[in-house]
Amino acid sequence: MLSSELYRQVLEDLSEADKARKKAFKEIGSWRNRDTKGVPKAKSLLEEFKLQSQGLHEKYLEPLKKRFVAGDPEAVDEIIVILSIDAPSYGSGYRKEEYYRLLKKLNLSDLQLASVKEIALQRCASNEHRREDSELRRLMIKLADIGFLNRLAAIPSRSGSQVENHKRWMTQVVLAGRKDLRSQLKSKQGSKA
Repeated sequence: MLSSELYRQVLEDLSEADKARKKAFKEIGSWRNRDTKGVPKAKSLLEEFKLQSQGLHEKYLEPLKKRFVAGDPEAVDEIIVILSIDAPSYGSGYRKEEYYRLLKKLNLSDLQLASVKEIALQRCASNEHRREDSELRRLMIKLADIGFLNRLAAIPSRSGSQVENHKRWMTQVVLAGRKDLRSQLKSKQGSKA
């Protein structure tokens, strides 16, 4: 198993390369720009990012996915580590969506379950909307319990904020898919009244 720090460093490097690529393109505005220095620089950064991205996939992610699909329990832990690292770059949302879909098919250990719940709570406390959030909500239909919903409700948020939206969407999706949690929540609210 590779260390979480190695994965973090690789994903952060990829994120930085993606930011440099975006900045260079923003400076030139268009590939048709007649800037003799800016366009080659932007193209060079794009190629560098593509090579880094391809290297990440070939060296780390594809072998990890193959191990995961083959049923290697250590691969599940490594996937959860990757999901916990917040270093967005081109394509990272699609990759995380796929991992969440794959995790839905597994029975996770208590430690793995706790880690995924933590990731979900962190995403709900975020002010950013990410592509993979909807797939994470679908995964939480399977994994959530009343304790998770209580911790979700305890996340501080302002009315109308993105955090408030994340919390509302997560609660709605989980409760729509879990009749047992709806009844537990109703009985809990009924006992308070």
